[in-house]
Amino acid sequence: MADRIGQDAPLWLAEAIAQANIPTLACVLVQLTGDREWIEGRFVPTRTRGLDDNDDGGLPGALQDEIRAAATTAFAAWFEGRLPALANPDDALLVEMMSVSLGETIPASYAAMIRHELQLTEGQPAIDGAQDIAPPPGFRALIIGAGISGMCAAVQFAAAGIPYTILERRPDLGGVWFENRYPGAACDVPSHLYSFSYAPYEWSRYFAGSREIHAYLQDVADRFDIRRHIRFGLEVTEARWDADAGEWQADVIDADGNSETLTASMILSGVGAFNKPRLPDIPGMDRFEGPSVHTARYPEDGIELAGKKVVLVGNGASAMQVGPAIVDSVVSLTVVNRTPQWVAPFPKFKQAIPEALQHLMQTMPLYRLWYRLRLSWAFNDKQYEALRQDPDWDGQGKSINAINDSHRRGLTAYMTAQLGERQDLLPDMIPSYPPFGKRMLLDNGWYRMLAQPHVEYVNGAVTEVLPNAIVTSDGTTHEADAIIWATGFDVVNLLAPMRVVGLDGRDLHGDWDGDDARAYLGTTVPGYPNFFCLYGPNTQYGHGGSLISVLERQMHYVMSLLRQMFAKGIATIDVRQDVHDAYNAKVDETHAGLVWTYPGVDGYVRNSKGRIVVNNPFRILDMWRMTDTADLDDYHVTRERVSA
Repeated sequence: MADRIGQDAPLWLAEAIAQANIPTLACVLVQLTGDREWIEGRFVPTRTRGLDDNDDGGLPGALQDEIRAAATTAFAAWFEGRLPALANPDDALLVEMMSVSLGETIPASYAAMIRHELQLTEGQPAIDGAQDIAPPPGFRALIIGAGISGMCAAVQFAAAGIPYTILERRPDLGGVWFENRYPGAACDVPSHLYSFSYAPYEWSRYFAGSREIHAYLQDVADRFDIRRHIRFGLEVTEARWDADAGEWQADVIDADGNSETLTASMILSGVGAFNKPRLPDIPGMDRFEGPSVHTARYPEDGIELAGKKVVLVGNGASAMQVGPAIVDSVVSLTVVNRTPQWVAPFPKFKQAIPEALQHLMQTMPLYRLWYRLRLSWAFNDKQYEALRQDPDWDGQGKSINAINDSHRRGLTAYMTAQLGERQDLLPDMIPSYPPFGKRMLLDNGWYRMLAQPHVEYVNGAVTEVLPNAIVTSDGTTHEADAIIWATGFDVVNLLAPMRVVGLDGRDLHGDWDGDDARAYLGTTVPGYPNFFCLYGPNTQYGHGGSLISVLERQMHYVMSLLRQMFAKGIATIDVRQDVHDAYNAKVDETHAGLVWTYPGVDGYVRNSKGRIVVNNPFRILDMWRMTDTADLDDYHVTRERVSA
């Protein structure tokens, strides 16, 4: 088998396999041929390190050639109609294949999740809404926001036959990917993970830029006929529950000040968290004479920065993308930052996906799904153990357990090497807090940028803005023709400024005490019947994962609720206070043992009370199980009214 060349295969297929990921090819070969040889003995790959794809599997060239030759033959046969020998491997083999392909032991408890991700779960359609859901006459949904969350909900509602309308305040869909168009804007999650599981795409890069992601969302909207359901230019100012009518009322206003009230059986909030830019309150900001913009409000036609003196404030994910993207065109770049970040290697930064491989991803789902599954582990629970505080570990405030300390040593060595001759900057680069205490960043060439002679790094803050300069906390004045504020977002005041009024006139922001948002599974809140949040409180994974995977799982849970409601003639559901409170107590209890509550760790995930309101403290597997099937016993329910 291994010596067959498959010369009749199309040229593009041979080219694609020559560029494909070896461990992924081996897994596909096992399914296509039924032969375990490809995951045993001499073909076992080395362990995947960090975020690297381990494309060659660490195998000698001759063994790689054997795998590619066998894959060319087997793939060509599949394209000609031959069915896989193992169309649906058992759980033990799936876990073994996954483990071997990554070079580490994956617990057997992940079997169901692996099966689901490979779309092998019997009777489970790709879109949850397509299975056994029949909404009652007159049931309709309002979705607030036409970003990724709103589109995720729209696909499910359409499949279930639920009439829906999306209200979007912007003139176009896409949410943050419509707004974020600053230089270098891109996603730090692999493109094939940052995609809906049911809507693959021919990505041009392994990590897509913002414009390509926006184009993808436009494509999804067209594929699923979403656009005609969107009313653009409408902002929801207030949503009220009408107990007598058993429905929601939503007050909306357009850009001209015209108002309207809409009604619906349910509301789903898809407004997200990264939609309210956070600008510091600094004296003189209004008198700066040049361009001064937040990254999330970067003008569509850009800013002319060539030959200019530019100040970049911040060094989070946005700054790390902006700086290297503009450094070669500006006459000087001053980076002002107060807190250093942990930064990891970025092996496939700006790396293009060859066209033949793009085509293979699109035309052979088995390869794409295995490739996506392997990626998910690096951006999944693989890192979870590094988040746990070990009470017996003495990391002197700089690490929380042995694994976390190993990350610290490795990241420090990498960052030190990247600074090259600018070792004088090292003390300002290495964080004093443990790895993962803040969002782990990927290196877009940040340190190589800092090492350039026309770049100045200021460890401090901007204390004043002058007409043509800024003043930093050390008292130094820095000339500036343009200022780019990469200062993040207000993510703790969820749903603001929209007002949400529930049972008996209760106000959601009052219940949340402003920035102390809580929800059951990040999705439902007591006292607000038939109201659902996507990307709600405590839904962001601090150790990895794709936002789209989180949203799909939340919608899986919402559709489980709706399926049962419709089948049992239930008009409204309202999560029980005790269920909600017990879940959030568990959230806080678990957080107490993780890195984000460790002394010296601070960041945007905490609210003004010190509580973690953004990050989810559980393993992705745990949340996957908790959201698998909704339990109506967790809810107060009301039945449909029976007409006289």
